[in-house]
Amino acid sequence: MNTLISCREITKMGYPSAVLTGPEISPEGTFSDLSEKYGIPVFTAPHLVRKLSPFHDLLAYREIRQIIQDHKFSIVHTHGSKAKFLGRLAAARSKTPVKIVQTVHGWSFFDTMPLLLKAFYSLLERFGYRLADSNIVVSPHDIKKGVNWGIGKPEDYQLIRSGVEFEDFYAQRGNNLVAKEKLGIPADCPVVGTVIRLASQKHPEAIVDVAENVKRTFPNVKFVIVGDGPLHSYMNQYISERKLVENFIMLGSRKDVAEILPAFDVFLLTSRSEGLPRAMLEALAVKIPVVATDVGGIAELINGLKNGFLCSHGDVECLSDGVKRLLASPELRSKLLTTIDQDLLPFSAKIMVDQLFQLYTFLVKNM
Repeated sequence: MNTLISCREITKMGYPSAVLTGPEISPEGTFSDLSEKYGIPVFTAPHLVRKLSPFHDLLAYREIRQIIQDHKFSIVHTHGSKAKFLGRLAAARSKTPVKIVQTVHGWSFFDTMPLLLKAFYSLLERFGYRLADSNIVVSPHDIKKGVNWGIGKPEDYQLIRSGVEFEDFYAQRGNNLVAKEKLGIPADCPVVGTVIRLASQKHPEAIVDVAENVKRTFPNVKFVIVGDGPLHSYMNQYISERKLVENFIMLGSRKDVAEILPAFDVFLLTSRSEGLPRAMLEALAVKIPVVATDVGGIAELINGLKNGFLCSHGDVECLSDGVKRLLASPELRSKLLTTIDQDLLPFSAKIMVDQLFQLYTFLVKNM
C-alpha cells in the first residue's frame, strides 16, 4: 500500500510512476487489482523470487537493469529486502542516468538472528547504502540501528514515514458489534486480533503462547489472525497441539481489513523485527489499543502510558498480562487512546507523498 499510494499520487503530481516486481503470487495474494484500479503500470522481472538463489538473482539483476534502461526511468525507488538490493545494484549499473532512493522498512537483520547471518546481511546493507543517492527510513529507530551497524551517518538519512489513508478506518470506529457479527463471534466474547504475514520475522507462534496464557483468565477468548504466509500450516498445527482450535479464527488474506478490525478489543503484535507496522497504525485509527514487542519504531506510538503496552521480544508473560489488563477494563482501553487522533497526524499518506515529491524534485534537478 505504501508503494501503490506513492505511485498513484506522485503520478498525479507530475512524475509518471510504475512498479517493478517479481512473478510470484504469495499466499498473501496479489496487488494487481489495486494497481489496475489506480492505473499503475506493473513490470515483472521473471527471475525476481523470494528465495535466495545465485542463478535466479543474477538473472533478476539483468532483467531489472534492462527494464530500467528500456524505459529510461529517472528515479528508481527500492523497497523490500532482495528487491531493494538488486534494484539498487541494477540502477547503479544502468547505462541511462538514474537517481537511486531506498526506503528501509526495518533492516533485513534483527537481534535474534544468528550472528554470522546478521553480519552477512548488515554487510549487504552497507554495500547497498553506498549505491543510493537518498536513504529513507520510516522510523528514527532505524537510523540509530543502521548507524550502530556501520551503515552511514545520522545525517545521511531522511525520515519519511509510511503514510496511511486513515479515512476508511476512522469510519469504522464504534462498529465492534457489527464486526463481531460479521465474523460470527458472540457480542460478549473478548477478542484479540492481529494482521500480519505468517513468517518468522513476525514470530506468530508467540501469539499462540499468549493465547494459552490468556485463556486461563478468559476461557471464551477468541484470537483472530488476518494474513497468510509460509508458516500457515505450521501455525494450524501449533494451535492444534496446544488444544486452542476453538479459540482461534484464521481468516487468511482479506481485502476487508477495515471492516474486521473493529471486532478486536486488543491488537497484538509479537514481531522480532519491524519498521513501523501499517497494520498497527490502522488498528489505532479504529481506536483499538495495542500490546506489542518493543522493536522498530513501535515505541513511537506505544509506551504503556498511551495507546497500549510494550514488552521485550519473546516475553510471553508481559504480552499476556498486557492483553488481560486491556480485556478486563474497557475504561483503560479508552483512557490509553485519548490522544490517538493527534498521535496519528504525522503518519498520513498526504505528508508522505508531499515529502517524496520534494525529494524527487530535488534529485531530478540535480541529475
